[in-house]
Amino acid sequence: MPVTGRNSPCPCGSGKKYKRCCEAKEAEWRESPLFAGRFRYEFGSYGAPGGYTPSILCYKETRPDSWVEHFCLVKPDAIFDDEDIASQAAEKHLAEARALVDAGGSIQDFALSLRHEGYKNISDFRIVKNSRRLQSQP
Repeated sequence: MPVTGRNSPCPCGSGKKYKRCCEAKEAEWRESPLFAGRFRYEFGSYGAPGGYTPSILCYKETRPDSWVEHFCLVKPDAIFDDEDIASQAAEKHLAEARALVDAGGSIQDFALSLRHEGYKNISDFRIVKNSRRLQSQP
């Protein structure tokens, strides 16, 4: 994961310097334990024709071989006309985050990698059947 310099713009998009925005919060977060349980991630796209963003859907295992949608991450600063191109971007970012863990990084490094790519958690999402696309609830 690229290291954000203290005087660099914060990756959260606030416009503040990293040291005045998220540096302390992320340092604390790296030290805290994350939720127990099993999770899996799927890449896809979020939106509708004319505006797709890369998305990553997290599933949580509720009992053996039973998974429910836990949260959805989207990269709102990347909008594509083509659903497949948006999905390919999400696939690349998810692979890069997984590679960090495979190289000995922590789950916090995984999450921070996606955050630094610009992914944000959204609420009120729903899965469109027969598609990997996600849409917001009306």
